[in-house]
Formats: sequence, C-alpha cells, structure tokens
Amino acid sequence: MKIPFATILAVMTFAAFGDVLTPAAAGDVKVLGRPGELLQSSLNARVFSAYAQGAVYDEAENAFATHSDDSDPDRGYCGWQGEYWGKTMLCYAGAIRYTRDAKLAAWCVKKAHRLIDTYQQPDGYLSTYANRDLLRMNPESLDSAQHCCFNIWGQKYTMWALVELYRATGDGKCLEAAGKMMDHLVSQLRRLGVTIDKTGTWEGMSSMSILRPIVELYIEMPKPEYKELADYIVRATDVREGAKPEVNLIYDAFSDRPVVAWFRKPMFLAKAYEMQSFFEGVAAYHRLTGDERALASAEAFWGHLHREELNPMRSVGYFDHFLGAKRRVNGMTELCDVTHWIRLNRELWKITGETKYLDCIEESFYNAFLAGVSPDGSWGAHIVRSHGTRHLSAPQQVGMKMHQCCPDNMLRTFYDWAETVADISKDGAWEVNLYSDADISLPGMRLELRGDYPVSETFRVRAVAEKKGRLRLRVPYWAQNMVVDGTAMKPTAGRIELPVEAGEHTFDLVLKMPPRVVDSEAPEFEDIDTVTELDTAKPEGYTKRFMSWYTPEMKGLERRTAAAEIMRGPLVVAKGRLAGTSRVETFDFKTINKKGWKISLAPSARTAANAAVWGAWDMTLEKDGERRRIPVADYWSVSCIDDPENWFSLWF
Repeated sequence: MKIPFATILAVMTFAAFGDVLTPAAAGDVKVLGRPGELLQSSLNARVFSAYAQGAVYDEAENAFATHSDDSDPDRGYCGWQGEYWGKTMLCYAGAIRYTRDAKLAAWCVKKAHRLIDTYQQPDGYLSTYANRDLLRMNPESLDSAQHCCFNIWGQKYTMWALVELYRATGDGKCLEAAGKMMDHLVSQLRRLGVTIDKTGTWEGMSSMSILRPIVELYIEMPKPEYKELADYIVRATDVREGAKPEVNLIYDAFSDRPVVAWFRKPMFLAKAYEMQSFFEGVAAYHRLTGDERALASAEAFWGHLHREELNPMRSVGYFDHFLGAKRRVNGMTELCDVTHWIRLNRELWKITGETKYLDCIEESFYNAFLAGVSPDGSWGAHIVRSHGTRHLSAPQQVGMKMHQCCPDNMLRTFYDWAETVADISKDGAWEVNLYSDADISLPGMRLELRGDYPVSETFRVRAVAEKKGRLRLRVPYWAQNMVVDGTAMKPTAGRIELPVEAGEHTFDLVLKMPPRVVDSEAPEFEDIDTVTELDTAKPEGYTKRFMSWYTPEMKGLERRTAAAEIMRGPLVVAKGRLAGTSRVETFDFKTINKKGWKISLAPSARTAANAAVWGAWDMTLEKDGERRRIPVADYWSVSCIDDPENWFSLWF
C-alpha cells in the first residue's frame, strides 16, 4: 500500500533559506533507462531484499551491542562501525522518499524505535563506543595508529539518519532521539572542557564534519546551543591571526596555495571524504545563517578542487586524499569521494543556480560513480581507477562482513541524482537539468525525457503544462548550442528558455557530442620505484601500494608516462575487453597526448564483444597519413565488472 507523505514532501521540497530554486522531490522523479535499471537493482538488493533487511541490517545494529570500536587492544586504533547504521538508514530514508512505500516506512520506524529503546542511554548517549568519553586518542601524534578516534564521526551518521527518518516518515520519536544525542554531545564537550576541533581524527576534521547534520537538526529543533556549536565549528576553521590550527579550512580556502600545500603532512591530513563533507556543511550553514564568507569559502574550495584535483574519472582526489590528482596518471578515486563531490556540487547549485555545478554532477555520475556500482547493485567499489583489470572492490572494514563505507553510501547518490534532474526556479520557471530518461512531476508541469542520452545525441522532452509558463533547458559547457525542433539556440548562463502554453508540447532536442581530447597535465614520468610504500612526502607511494592492493594482477600495469583522455559529451571514452579492444592495445603506453591527432567516432554495430556495454563506437585516429581504428565504449559499462580478466583503460 502506498501512502501520501504530504507533510514530508513539504519539508523536502521547500526552498530553504538562500536557495534560488526548489529541486523536484525524489519521489516526483522516476529515473529510467540504463541508470534507472541500476538504481532499481540497487534498491532491490540493498533495501527491499530479505538479506538487506535481515543479515545486513542486523550487523549494523549489532555494533551498538558489541561496542567493539574501542575494545580491541590488538587493533591499535579505534574503529568506525558506528557509521554503518546511520548510513544504512540514510539510504532507507531516501528509499522511502523515492518509492513512497508505506510498508518500508513502517519497517524503518520499527527498527529505529528498537535501536532507541535498546541502546540510547537516558542522557542521550547512543554510540558504538563503550567509553563514552573517548573522543580522541593521542592528539600529539599524527601517526594513524595513535590518532584515530571515530566516536563523534559515528554519532554524526546515527543522528543524521534519525533526522532524515523523521522527515521521511513523520515519526517524532526519531527526531526526539536525535535531539537527545545532540544535547548529550553539547553537555559532554562542556563537561570535559574540550572543543570539538580537538576531538576525533585528522586534527578534528572528522568530528567537525558533523556541521551538516547539526544544521539539519537545528532546522527541525532550533535550540540555541545547536547553532552555537555550528558557529564554533565555522569560527574554529577560519583563524585569520595568531597561531593557526593545522586544519584551518575556511581560511585556507581563500589561499592561492593548492590544497595539498595546506598541511604539513598531506599524505595523512589532506583527506578528501572528510574535507568535502565539511564544506557541504559550510554551504548548508550559509543557507541557515546567510553568512556570505561561509558561502564564499565553499565556492573557493570548489575552485581549488576543480583546478587541482579533478581526476580522469571526473571525480576529485587521489585515493581519498587531495594530492594534486589532476597531475596523477594512475587515477584512483574513493567512491565516497565521488558521492561527496556530487553532494558538494548539489549544495552550491541549489544556493547559486549556476550550471557549472550541474556539469560536474553529470560527469561524475555517468563516469566515476556508475563505474563503482556493481552491475547487480548489491555492492560497489572502494576505489575506482583509470585503468587496469578491475576496480578495487570494497573490502571488509573494522570487523564488519556486510558493510563498508562506500557501498553503504551508494544509494544516497542515486537519490541526489533524482533530486537534481529538474527544479522550479525562484522566478517560477520550470527547469530541466539532466537528460537521462526519466518521468518528472513538478508543480504545474509533467515531463517525460526519452532518447537514451548521453549515448544518443538526440532525445525528446514531452511537457504537459497546467498553465502558461517558461521551460528552461540546461546546455552543458561542452555544447555550443542546443538544437530544438531543428533550430540551434545559443544558451544564456548555461540555459535556453522556451515559452510554453497550457497543454501538451513535444520538443525534439539535439546536443552534438564530437569527441574531444583532454590532454593530461601530468608530468612526463611518474617515479614509483624510488619511494617507500607510504612515503609521507610523495603521493607516488600511494600508487606503489594501492594500484595492486587486493588486485595483485595489477602489478606492472601502473602508468609511468602522461596520456590523454577522450570525452564524448559528458562520457569518458575507454578501451577495454567489453568494447572489443585487445589487451595489448588497451595497455598501449604510446599516447596521443598533445600531439594533434584528428579523432572521429562512429556508432559501432553490436557484436558479441560489446553486447554488454551501454555505448559502443569505432574510433578513428588520423595524423600525417597514418590511420588507426580502435573499438571503444563508455567508461562506466566497460570498467564496472569485478573480474581480473576484464581489462580497461581511459588513457589514449
């Protein structure tokens, strides 16, 4: 049975403080086509299956009974089992919004009540740490075995999930429990005489990433002490005079120095997941308070990442660190970093309306994100890479058998995608932002998108308007114009505008996607042989250790020389076994980088070799009378198979 969530939808769709648009609610967008099939498979496997609601859920809840995060002296550090219940329930809350399934909502409320009744202490403490006052290990040491403590980090996810369960179901007990958790944390910090930036891991960065959930809780329960804690986090990372802390993110965002240069030990401190989570909270803090410096710092941080850390898979970072990923030829990105790059762009898009953030969301989703989701939706990658034999599948962590940080985050990205497809702008126009097949309902407008974009250049929008209005369509940065019913239209601020009368309209659209070469900015030679595995001064140490970590067949496939990538619209083009490219040609280290080759792509006839891929093309390279033909495919579907015999590479 389906139930209407009128009040919940109002919470999810209102144009919050400072936003210039109201995104479509997740349940008002049904993602179709190949991405929609993967979304549905992921929902089936990770939400609705008996296995997901049984063994997988039970393991996450059991962490509150065992309290093993701080009880294993042989491990040498504190664990983070506490994040998994929160991440799991955040994905369930999103599934309730997306499917509006009343049975799922009732099941989630029942489970949340059991957790609260069984494990939350009378003073509000709810954590997987037996020692409630263990908020930091040895703050004087940057050695990870002496420094890691994830007590507040895990509580962050539990509290956030309770807030989102309240929003998805209207259950007040979940919100009350979240408030009690925050009340305990505030009083605990005062009792211990410690500030939140002196807790947790990575010089307080993990703990201070609680900023976004604090903002969301404050919207529902506006207690002054919650905002005071949020204010402190912002101030503590914007120290402009005197002795500056090691993690001074808001202040450093305005610096000309690259992110890798903000820290004395970037191989430890330049953590991509936590830093992006923090700035997502900074953007939300601006929405709550109107603090313009907060917004400016989030935009400046985004600029750093776009200039310095955009990796070839179109995410950011290098093995969950900001180490100059744009210059790394052995691309490696953590799937959680992809999720939070998309989330950071979403926040900035909602606040500013600028389409450059949508461009980043689109490229990251179609490439780095989808490549990291297993084809059946049941699991995912820990590290998505630029080339090799397979991505690094998410390994077991801190004693868990059915949870890992990246697969537990995956579904949130699908919901973020659905809630970005379309919106209503502040001036009342209907806006379409993403064009993969979907059915959309906006107030006063129903939309159907069809055409298998972006594999196809041609697609169709069917609009049924209840009244006269304006329909705006995003034109990506790589397209000079959009052809509408045979007429080329130039964009203004990344969009074209079409007047619509009440009634039904069909628009045939074309976005031309000639292949383009993205020349590498990497150095000509990457030396990975003269460094120790985790040399704290050289990112090549990560290449040496992690290119073959859990994937021993990768030994010897590290790139040493720069190469170019080829893009077609938002898609990264790749060679690979599923595209019909031989292993020898896939790992050919000769390159077209900065050498002026002429490139063309022609759709490939389906064969046994490329039957499994989404988009398949015959690529022709021409230069000085030389002509080469290479079968290629879209990077996502040519690389996502967890098989040591499935070779692929996006380098040419």
